Amino acid sequence: MRFLRLILVNLKRRKGRTALTILGVACALALLVLVESLGTGMAEAMDSTDAARTLVVFRKNRYCPQTSFLPESYTRHIEGVEGVDTVLPVKVYLNNCRASLDLVTFQGAPVEEMLAQRSIEVIDGDAAAFEAQKDAALVGQQFAARKGVRVGQRFRFGDIDVSVVGIFRSDESTQESLILTHLEYLQRAGPISRLGTVTQFEVLTSEGAEPGRVASEIDEIFATAEEPTDTRPRVAYLESATRDLREILRFGRYLALACVVVVLSLVANTVLMSVQERVREMGVLRAIGFREVHVGALVMGEALALAFFGALIGVGSAVALLHTTKLTIGSEGVSIGFVVTPSLVLLGFGVALGAGAIAGLLPAVRSARAGIVDSLGA
Repeated sequence: MRFLRLILVNLKRRKGRTALTILGVACALALLVLVESLGTGMAEAMDSTDAARTLVVFRKNRYCPQTSFLPESYTRHIEGVEGVDTVLPVKVYLNNCRASLDLVTFQGAPVEEMLAQRSIEVIDGDAAAFEAQKDAALVGQQFAARKGVRVGQRFRFGDIDVSVVGIFRSDESTQESLILTHLEYLQRAGPISRLGTVTQFEVLTSEGAEPGRVASEIDEIFATAEEPTDTRPRVAYLESATRDLREILRFGRYLALACVVVVLSLVANTVLMSVQERVREMGVLRAIGFREVHVGALVMGEALALAFFGALIGVGSAVALLHTTKLTIGSEGVSIGFVVTPSLVLLGFGVALGAGAIAGLLPAVRSARAGIVDSLGA
């Protein structure tokens, strides 16, 4: 305890410098956690229990749900393909096809089939009211938390005005930012009224069926149709829809690497300056009985303390921000949540302490090896 008290006393000598160093480390660690939480959310979005069996039928040569129009009558043709278990026609309306932190995504589908096929659980409100009321909507809990939406409210976006009758959660994180409506209501309510058309079909293949073969057969059926299709496994569809987000994540990880360099430089600079100011004091400590290892541990402890307090503030702030805001980023109708896990928190502290140890190594060795006479005469 006396050793720790001595470390804290040394850090308090230059309160301004110490505070700025801790703040810099905190900012770097907060950015690191934000970037890696997006990576965790991306990984969870790609991990679905039915992803291997699910196909998405999209309009060929269309990059955005807003430009994909397929006849709803395609449903019965797809159901006739060998190996197809269920088919869910889905109409999608969203406010932005490109990467956005404020993505609003409506999905309309036949209600009974949607409730049966989607892995959702209504946690507030009434699913029966959703089935009975044509302008009703179920809202994902992540979107509801982000927008402050509650059961009984009306939610309006553009020309779409729905009554929120329930809030749901899902095993698939990408669904928790959706607003689910009746298919016909969304077909009529959108700015482009196209009754009888949908954006895509979600096809669940039978156990043992080869998804690649089923996808090829579906595309062959509509190859010469006025609206040809492009059928892909759900994972491939998600990868295509989130390509902009993956580019952002890749760039963000370069920033995260820069954050580690920032932590190293800040801590190393502060500790070096502190040691240079206390050369004579180090000599006195050696003269009164402190060994080399004690002096080195004292300097290393200061570096680790700076890194620890910076990580405590930075990681804590990032976790609090993501917990309160339920931040998501979306592209082409697919929303990815920023997910914080215990392992990510440990990673943040591990990176900070590791960088602090490396930054404090050279000053600690130099201080420990400095001669007593030379130090006292400095």
